[in-house]
Amino acid sequence: MLRIESPAAQANSGGMNEFTLRSRSRRALFAGFVVAAIASNGVAADTLAQPRDTALERRAANYVQFREDVSVIEATPFDSAKTTREAHVRLSAHDSTALSGGWVAYAALVAADTPAFAEALQDEVSAKTDRKTGLSGRDAFFAKLAADPTYARKLPGATDAVQRVLAMTAQDAARYTTLGEAFKTQAYAMQRTSWGKQKIPSSQERLSEAAKYAKSRPAATTPVLQAATKGGVTAPMLASVDSAWSPDWGAEGSPKANPEQNAQVVLDRVLNLAARYAVGGVNEKIVDVYAKNDRADQCLSMNTLTLRQCIAATRAPYEEAFCLGEHALNDVAKCIGWVAGAGAS
Repeated sequence: MLRIESPAAQANSGGMNEFTLRSRSRRALFAGFVVAAIASNGVAADTLAQPRDTALERRAANYVQFREDVSVIEATPFDSAKTTREAHVRLSAHDSTALSGGWVAYAALVAADTPAFAEALQDEVSAKTDRKTGLSGRDAFFAKLAADPTYARKLPGATDAVQRVLAMTAQDAARYTTLGEAFKTQAYAMQRTSWGKQKIPSSQERLSEAAKYAKSRPAATTPVLQAATKGGVTAPMLASVDSAWSPDWGAEGSPKANPEQNAQVVLDRVLNLAARYAVGGVNEKIVDVYAKNDRADQCLSMNTLTLRQCIAATRAPYEEAFCLGEHALNDVAKCIGWVAGAGAS
């Protein structure tokens, strides 16, 4: 039976009545259940932190959406003029800046998923106080990144992370090129079919249709990554979501050495973002600063104009197929794959 004492009685007992004591006992018991549940499930305390900023994932989704479109197009048979129409509106819907920046963001997630790089970051965030700066752990690491944007590239495991990024990029470019060559091959085969040579809507109408599709298309979907945190460092666990987010999504392909200074600058940006993501120091402004690939952006922007010009000159589905293969796929492979020395020749 619950007994509530008068204020005077409570004062005489030090302000604690039977109700208070019982409430505290219940809270303590509940807390014990939580701790026991965490221990039995093997969940690290690091995983109970507040939700992370998903700015990097949101930016990466723009690139993954292009992968998803390629997958859809690959699964569509060449049996009607509708095939090239749907491929055109999908492939032309991607903004050059969103696509190039999306690749940088996705590459950063791939780098953050590299075990050797994650171990090096764990050492950084567990470092003792620096006598000169008075900083330690994450604060000291962020100070080093701010003073030297290439600092992450100098860490143990950074070479492994770069190699994973370059392999992913070369493989993606190979898959784009494979589909591009298939479109060009089909362009010749379609000339022997009645539907492949049939008259289609005017080029202006088709270009307007593609522009309308791009404008009305919903934003790319950001997944919930099953990120794992250890020693204050988070790995995104890209393999935990659908295949379009997997680093192994691409086809068989190998990166080539690319000593260009521009390529090295881009890779420095990738690792900087990866490091900041892993130790919980990424946000929208940071992503805006580092998720840039100017050469890819310029290449893709020029390619968008070239594709429009090519489509404007088409009168039949087989001509559209050739334009898409050459400019919406092969040329994109070059624009995206240049850092890894990859792309159509």
